Amino acid sequence: MRSLAITVLIVLCGVPVAMSIGYAALYSLGVVGMLGDGLTLSNWAQLLDGEFGRSIAYSAYVAGASIVLALSVALALLVSMPRVIEHPNVYRLLFIPLTLPPIVAAFVTYQLLSGGGLLSRIAWHLGLVADAGAFPALVNDPYGISIILTHTLLVFPFLLLVLVNLWRNENLYELARVASSLGAGRWQIIRRVHAPVLLRGIFPLAALYFVFFLGAYDIPLVLDASSPRMISVLVLEKMQRYNLADIPVAYAMATWYALLCLATIGLLYTRFSRRYAL
Repeated sequence: MRSLAITVLIVLCGVPVAMSIGYAALYSLGVVGMLGDGLTLSNWAQLLDGEFGRSIAYSAYVAGASIVLALSVALALLVSMPRVIEHPNVYRLLFIPLTLPPIVAAFVTYQLLSGGGLLSRIAWHLGLVADAGAFPALVNDPYGISIILTHTLLVFPFLLLVLVNLWRNENLYELARVASSLGAGRWQIIRRVHAPVLLRGIFPLAALYFVFFLGAYDIPLVLDASSPRMISVLVLEKMQRYNLADIPVAYAMATWYALLCLATIGLLYTRFSRRYAL
């Protein structure tokens, strides 16, 4: 019965994904689609230009910085005040940010951090800046600061919830007590006991969030700079703009990203399936 359920799940989830990737790949190769005129690799050759490479590098930077910052905040809060985080009222509060849609969070960030936003006006009233134009560019900036901050605020509560459960399941209070009895100091316990156990347990989830942030669309659509663009925004722009010749290139980009995601998920599954009995 279990094998049948797994087979049905694979068919329901895997077949649509495989068909979508297959169609995108065939479209990019010129085999299907209204612009298809025979097998060609010219659309894939265009991925070697600077725009695509910059977009991938920028997306990886934003995704990596977002997950590292979110995980660092969650770990710092948990190891510094575990009793407070485990309190039922505080634990329940961590679920509230999870109800906020990403597009809403992006607009809130824009209203707070843009040149004409709340923080710039407060800074002007306090005499910290001469005018709105003097406020630091935190939105639509080339470093993706606003995107990273929004991703962090959205995901660190969930990572903290997972870390709290790991903390309980791994009996870290007892491990810390044993380490302390052997002469370990507070920082040694954090560095040698808490951090390795928690990071090993949350690594698969952090890696999946990296893939998710790599292809995030809602938040970069509102907060991204005009150049470079996140890969998801770049693909949609090429697919929906007036230049029809860019559509096969967009499908090639989408195929490349989908294969990257599948390879990452497959690597994680093969590495961690036995440990977590997936």
